[in-house]
Amino acid sequence: MKALDQFNEQTLSEENAKKYLNEREFIDYLSIPAEDRRSQMLALLEKPIANFTVINELFFRSKWAELIHKLYGENPITLLEVASGDADMIPQAMACSNPGSVYIAANMNKLLNESLLSKTKDLDLKVILVDDDAINIKKHVGGKAADIIAFQHGVNDVVQAILCDQVGVDTIYSDWMETLPKMIEIMQNEVRQETLEQNVKPIFLGLIGYLLETLKEDGIIAINHYMFQLDLDWGYPAELFENFMPVVRKWLAELNLCKEIFIDHFDEQWWIFLKKNI
Repeated sequence: MKALDQFNEQTLSEENAKKYLNEREFIDYLSIPAEDRRSQMLALLEKPIANFTVINELFFRSKWAELIHKLYGENPITLLEVASGDADMIPQAMACSNPGSVYIAANMNKLLNESLLSKTKDLDLKVILVDDDAINIKKHVGGKAADIIAFQHGVNDVVQAILCDQVGVDTIYSDWMETLPKMIEIMQNEVRQETLEQNVKPIFLGLIGYLLETLKEDGIIAINHYMFQLDLDWGYPAELFENFMPVVRKWLAELNLCKEIFIDHFDEQWWIFLKKNI
């Protein structure tokens, strides 16, 4: 596996942990010996994610906070997350580094939405859930509304949802994890038949085009990806899973509405940043 990121000792510091973890999580952090914290961080960066620990939360919250700080400092922002699921790394980071911000989640799976709202209900943010297809997002938030549009390990979910819709597999009312084996089977077929680009690219690029209309003129789309060991164990095509960003980058190069930019310390194997052409 290509390394997820370079190891940053500051990320594991007690000061950083106190900033980005809640009280219960910080107690868990303190209970882990320093060398074990470091080992867990290295495992997170060097291997597909197999264990979910407080160190994972610390890394991802810190990474998104680093990105937001590079772009907007500590100012309040509006961030739209597409295919949010119930992963709360971004709103947790925003509440710590940019309190008073607006976090908009666009997601249609009912169970995941309930979980996300529960996790974010006490954060120092205005949280808005858009329970609708992301292609309709402008109807809900208006044009030029977001400073950042984020896909936090979300592009693969969007691709899977597109394919599931084409074959009649429900991703809205179902349990996502119970549906995942079927999604993986569909991805296997797409790779075997070499039809992924044909079946997904036009719809995906159309979605990005609509999303760009909701982005402020100086805003960016930030796309992040990583791998889970469980997906690989269940048969997710490893070559595709590891290289999702290079595959998507090739598609996006055909979209004249935006251009890719690069940000220091964010590896292009796992990150894509887009600014719309003005």
